[in-house]
Formats: sequence, structure tokens, C-alpha cells
Amino acid sequence: MQHDGHDTHPYFDIKPGHVRRPEGAIRWSEGLPPEWRDQVIAPLYFDHYKEYLVKAARILGRDEDEQPCYCAFRYVLEDDSAPPRPGHSGPLTYAETVRAWRLRDGRWLIHRIIIHHGEQAKARGFFSLSPFMPR
Repeated sequence: MQHDGHDTHPYFDIKPGHVRRPEGAIRWSEGLPPEWRDQVIAPLYFDHYKEYLVKAARILGRDEDEQPCYCAFRYVLEDDSAPPRPGHSGPLTYAETVRAWRLRDGRWLIHRIIIHHGEQAKARGFFSLSPFMPR
């Protein structure tokens, strides 16, 4: 099964390493419910990290005090025991995508999507509130 969508998401399109991006480079408010828009702190810039060895990336948006106020990350685990096919990823074992926004009251609004065993059709996103930024 090919699942390139998890690795080519527009937030995670850089080469491995670290990049700093300006405010307009990331669509940070995409997916944010309209009723929460006035309650989040808008980031001024983004630190963008991509792993070398695994399909994982993280974006931290920072406010005027350089504190995190937006967080997005994703990772994909593949079945390494399957025979490799040119141009295709291995079978998807697990994938997780998270976006989180810091609210003005200090809590984090978190949106998480989890896919088990390549069952992308069964993936559902859900929101939660937390006193801590997701890790």
C-alpha cells in the first residue's frame, strides 16, 4: 500500500534537518474550528524539524516571547519486513498527525488523527484540551 500523503503533507516538505520559516509560510490556522479562532495565540515564526532516519517531522510556532504557541507533528511507521518496491513505501503500520494551538488561557487545543494497520478509511480525527503542549 502506498501512503505518500503522510510524507508529502505541505507542512512537512523540507529536507531533513532544521529550518526557520516566516509567519506566512505555514497554514497554521488550517483545521482550527471557527469557534476557537479568537482564543488562540498566533505564531510569528516557525521552527521546522525533520528526522533523518524515520518519517517524522515537527513544526513549532512561536509567539513574540519566543514561547511555543503552535505545534504540528507527524510520524509514520512502516512494516520493514515487507519486500521493498521501487517508488513505494512499505506497508503502513501506524501513522499519527497532530496539530495543537495554545489558547490565551494557557491550555492547548489538540487535534489528533491516528491510522492503524494502513486502515486510512477508518482514520478519524478528534479534539482534546490539555494543560501541556503535545510531545
